[in-house]
Amino acid sequence: MRVRSPAPLATLALAVVTLAVAALACGPAAAHDLWISSTGTGAEARVVVNYGHPGDRPPPLADKVLDIAATTASGSTSLAPRLAPAVVDGTFVLAAPWSGDALLAARYDNGFWVETPDGTWRNSSRLVYQDAKAALWSIKFAKALVGPGAPWRTVLGHELEIVPLADPAALTVGSRLPVRVLFRGKPLAGIAVERGDGVTPMAEKDMPTFRTNEAGIAEIPIARVGPHLLAVDHDVTPPKLPTLADRDLYNATLMLDVPPRRGSRHGRGADTRNRPEGDHS
Repeated sequence: MRVRSPAPLATLALAVVTLAVAALACGPAAAHDLWISSTGTGAEARVVVNYGHPGDRPPPLADKVLDIAATTASGSTSLAPRLAPAVVDGTFVLAAPWSGDALLAARYDNGFWVETPDGTWRNSSRLVYQDAKAALWSIKFAKALVGPGAPWRTVLGHELEIVPLADPAALTVGSRLPVRVLFRGKPLAGIAVERGDGVTPMAEKDMPTFRTNEAGIAEIPIARVGPHLLAVDHDVTPPKLPTLADRDLYNATLMLDVPPRRGSRHGRGADTRNRPEGDHS
């Protein structure tokens, strides 16, 4: 990936405002994912905060990031002080310097959203739009496992969290990764876990999904080497503040990378269409 700090900064600010306004016209930003990736090596290594979906990438806003940290075997380090707007492969993102194996995690308060009578979604609440057709509050949680030494067993305590139950660094193509989905610390049954890669645009109806069982566990088939992005959405009614919203929408993601194995016949982009893909609901 090519990472650069945009210059001049005023140009980036104008672009961010323009894209944010465009996002309002396209529907609720609450429907987007937040995910973390990494790029570069050595002094050029960066943690990248991504927003939207592949092919639909509004810029994430730094003031909505509640916290972002790297957790290693020796403790946790906040990355918030050095988080700044950047451009990765032509896409506006947030980035911070970091190198080494870690569990990267962030919380993102996407705020209140309303659908106005004319069908436009705005970043506001029923406090302002009493006649809104719909209203919601949105919060997002993102995790990424970087390197074989990342503490993958760590449960961070996010309100909505995807927790791997096996070492992702040991995965091979054709194997399955069991994950548990937790909501407020308890297993969440019957929820669909989406599997993408954070790179390839894909229609929602074509996204492979795998539902959790009564213990909140889903088995995710590993279709190829390279990035795997798991995502879940969870609607809660009644909301915490019913005077401002009709529902609360929680989103969580987990990004991991499946390394190539010596002698493997499977590579990036390997044809796996004949492999079972779970339910596509």
